Amino acid sequence: MAERALAPYAVGGSYLSVDGTTFPLTDYTLPEINWSVHEPGTGLPASRTDIQIGEPELGTLTLSIQPQSFPLLAKWVLELAGGGHHLLNLEVLRTDLNGTIQEGFQLAGCVLTELHFPPCSATQKDLYLVRAVLQPERIAALPAGNPVKPPVGIKQRRPWLVSTFELSVDGLPTSAILKIDGLDLIRDVLARRVGEQRAPLTYYGVARCSPLVLTIGGRDYPAWRDFALKQLGSGTPASALGARLAFLDASLKQELGSLKFSLAGLAGFQFARVTSRGDEAAGPQGVARLPVGDIALDIP
Repeated sequence: MAERALAPYAVGGSYLSVDGTTFPLTDYTLPEINWSVHEPGTGLPASRTDIQIGEPELGTLTLSIQPQSFPLLAKWVLELAGGGHHLLNLEVLRTDLNGTIQEGFQLAGCVLTELHFPPCSATQKDLYLVRAVLQPERIAALPAGNPVKPPVGIKQRRPWLVSTFELSVDGLPTSAILKIDGLDLIRDVLARRVGEQRAPLTYYGVARCSPLVLTIGGRDYPAWRDFALKQLGSGTPASALGARLAFLDASLKQELGSLKFSLAGLAGFQFARVTSRGDEAAGPQGVARLPVGDIALDIP
């Protein structure tokens, strides 16, 4: 008997469900569960049976997301950059080859705390995967056996790659950017206990973004070198700059999405090490560091 053809989504894998809509995940890591351990005080005669297990603590949920398959990611970037926070009720699902749930969990009261964007390099061919970290309040298991059907067409969108990118920075050449370091968008989370019942109260701050760090070589290097030297010689504060990182398809002709930055200006320039047996083919290189004031993600 001929084998039954599987539906496009029925390849086995992991999924995220948000407000009834299901999105594919590359992978996820569930929160670690720990209980505090209270041991007898130092110097007091006691046996090991005096150890007591205290209050539980729920760790963070980590998701690996392909931006083209998760349009909500643009709102998540805006939320972190603006300092807002919303409690999300999520479901993470693991399926078999027939798209049937093998294991699922419901995570209630999740707050987004971190987003991590990977480095870009023309020499790499990896998928552009964003790592999201969320802090849930509660976790519970879901029944297995139900089918998972992601939205039609979501897997047909062209994937973003770390190698097919195009960067523009106000007033500076960027056609020979060799590498863009990864970006980390992380908010402060402060928790303390208040009131007679010592109820926990958590504060969520505005996220800080790591600097935009560029490795520059080739024909772009002299302009960036001279720009850094001019900034040094002027003795005046750096001027704000705008930048845009576009992700392209394999043909390098169609734009798939972009990150837009407001930069405080050039905050550092490091010259690459030069040896007496310098590599003539590589040529001189420099690394520019530009603090990020604001960031926005566009997913068409």
